[in-house]
Amino acid sequence: MRTTINRLVRYKAFQKLTISYFLLVLLTVSVLSGVLFSLFSRSAIKEIERNSRAMLSQITYASDVVYNQVITIGNTLLIQPEILSFLDEKVEDKVSNYHIFQQIEQITNVNPYIHSIGIHRPSTGTTIDTAGLPFDSSLTTLSAKRYMEFKPRSLKAAGRNNGRSLQFLTFLLYPNFSYQTTGNPLIYINVEEQSILTTIRKISKADSANNVFVMNNEGKVLSHTDSNLFMDDLFEEEYVRTILIENKNESSFTTTISKQRNLVTYVKSEELDWYFVSVSPYSDLISNIDQLRRITLLFTAGIVLAGLLISILLTSNMNKPLSALLEKVMPNTTNPASGLAHIDEYKMMTEVFHSYHEREKSMQFVITHSSRTVREHYLHALLRGHSLEHSVSNKIIKEIGEEVAGPFFGVIVFKINELEPIGERMEGKHQSLLRFALGNIAKEMLEHIGTCDYLIMGGNEAVAILQYTKNQQSEELKPALRNIQSFLNRYFKVTVSIGIGDISFGKSHIPSSYTSAQQYVKYRLIYGKEAILDAIATRHHVLTALSYPGSYEKQLIDAVQHGKPEPIVSAVEEIIDKISGGSVHQVITYSTQLMLSLLKHFDYLQHVPDSNFNDYLQAVTDIERAEDLTEICNIFNRYCCKICILIEEKNHWMNAQKHNILIEKVQNYIHEHYAEPNISLDLVSNIAGLSPSYLGKLFKGAIQQSFSEYLNNIRLEKAKDLLATTHETAAKISESVGIYNITYFSTLFKKKYGLTPSAFREQEAMKSTVNEET
Repeated sequence: MRTTINRLVRYKAFQKLTISYFLLVLLTVSVLSGVLFSLFSRSAIKEIERNSRAMLSQITYASDVVYNQVITIGNTLLIQPEILSFLDEKVEDKVSNYHIFQQIEQITNVNPYIHSIGIHRPSTGTTIDTAGLPFDSSLTTLSAKRYMEFKPRSLKAAGRNNGRSLQFLTFLLYPNFSYQTTGNPLIYINVEEQSILTTIRKISKADSANNVFVMNNEGKVLSHTDSNLFMDDLFEEEYVRTILIENKNESSFTTTISKQRNLVTYVKSEELDWYFVSVSPYSDLISNIDQLRRITLLFTAGIVLAGLLISILLTSNMNKPLSALLEKVMPNTTNPASGLAHIDEYKMMTEVFHSYHEREKSMQFVITHSSRTVREHYLHALLRGHSLEHSVSNKIIKEIGEEVAGPFFGVIVFKINELEPIGERMEGKHQSLLRFALGNIAKEMLEHIGTCDYLIMGGNEAVAILQYTKNQQSEELKPALRNIQSFLNRYFKVTVSIGIGDISFGKSHIPSSYTSAQQYVKYRLIYGKEAILDAIATRHHVLTALSYPGSYEKQLIDAVQHGKPEPIVSAVEEIIDKISGGSVHQVITYSTQLMLSLLKHFDYLQHVPDSNFNDYLQAVTDIERAEDLTEICNIFNRYCCKICILIEEKNHWMNAQKHNILIEKVQNYIHEHYAEPNISLDLVSNIAGLSPSYLGKLFKGAIQQSFSEYLNNIRLEKAKDLLATTHETAAKISESVGIYNITYFSTLFKKKYGLTPSAFREQEAMKSTVNEET
């Protein structure tokens, strides 16, 4: 054991291995204990959540029973003839009041949840209340938008409840709610807030310390285990806003209230649109959680201590081979007088076994990399006609010059097509891999023709320099280049255009071969993206002199002016085919000139809101970057299509302006002549100078109504005003608005307003009478 302790103090590897085992044990035990503790806590909390929801659901059911009783009582009262007669009476009758009191008192006694029922008749100011409570005038200020309304309130009555306010949940019934007047009779049913509180306590077995309450959809308390909070507005509480925003039938969540974590559970009543909420502190949910946590920590600490001892023993056994090897390699480390307080075994052995190997490897890498870098630098200088005498020693230049002997040289330029789209689907390292693969493939497939050097020139260009013994191009060169293209297309899904430069004699003429290859590869614009181009393939283009195709330009402009896609495509293809026989410079120049002609000819479209001069600039830029004639054709087709759209938008805008003026004139004519019985679409179309069908389509598209519908609506609106403000018969009013058939007039009026003309006049008269009385 003493030896083990000594190793633990002196040897770093021993220490690290022991610590690793210990940390593994500590992590495992901690995670396991934490997971088990967390699972237990969550399971307990979820069970409490389920119990809370079940309890709140029972409370919700009890409240729905109260609501249904209120609805039943209201319906029962309204079907009794005595009640209806009492509501309609205009004179006070004490006997009738007594009979009504007996009836509603019987209903109150049958329903234990009901504190009192009251009937208020505004016409005589009579109020009958089974509990003898005074009438609360604020109840009449509520807007009767529904048959039944709800209002929580506090009411003070002399000699009642020891002078404290009575807390009621009042349900208001409006027998004549459809008239929506302030003089309507009112039936109100009072339910004590205490009854809801009693239900909560019976079901939840809650005492005054529990936070269980009922609130409406505005956050106002309707009942609370703490009755002092009745009608308090809790909307400013964050957890209440969360409940209202979620708007779920039931849910649970945790939140912090007064710096204490709480479990909030709620259930929504669909009948009453109330929320039944339970708020419980986490500390009260699991009373023995602290004791459980302490036991878990003690148990974990015990296991961790045992794990520490096991870690030391395991490390001692695992470290024996390493200690034996260290004693053989460096025997002085076993001597305590060596002065090494701490020994890093791995570091010492690594330095012994790998120092020389790493030094040799580093030197070899430097030599190889430097040689390759200097050679590439030398070849780049040859391509550009520069000298390396001042930057590299003559000895190195001489050695490389002997390898690049020639005497004949040919430069081949590789252009990777569509490099920007490739860049979008490839990361930077993959693009480098693509160039590296191109170099390896080129060297491998061209090496049998002559010594080949591969250089990356930047962008999408790479160069191969071939050395020949004769001033003659090998017949195997083009087949080898096609194999390179095929391999790249098959495995990398990219295409490569190739330019073969003229053969030059001597290293000093390599730049001329490079320049010729660059010029030839530009003709991929004409021959396509996988073309292999040399002097023979491009000679006739250089010697051909073309004139600008002005006649074809006129055909294209006419096709664009008429907005016909097929003639546009055909004209563009003819122009491109005409100029493709010339040089690349002529193709780009004439394409740019054609684009400028289109811009000038359709310059008047610059006033259309969607027109954009940047489209022209972008098109010219795309032409200069195009890699084949198909791209140029597509550029012209897109640009011409944009012009056609602008022309169409301008024509549509002008037609729309003209049609809007015409429709406005037709509307004005209808407003002025609606009383004429012979007004029709045919008559108005003659005045407008259009066919009836075309005018009808324009009118309906602008107004979203047919001509006849719009005319009838104008006539019916005028008739409605006359019915409400005059005493003329419906027949005369019908004729005055241009409808001479009273039956047809009544049918149209009822269809639009839901009432016959006579019923509408009676309704307006009743409203006027009620307003005069009030």
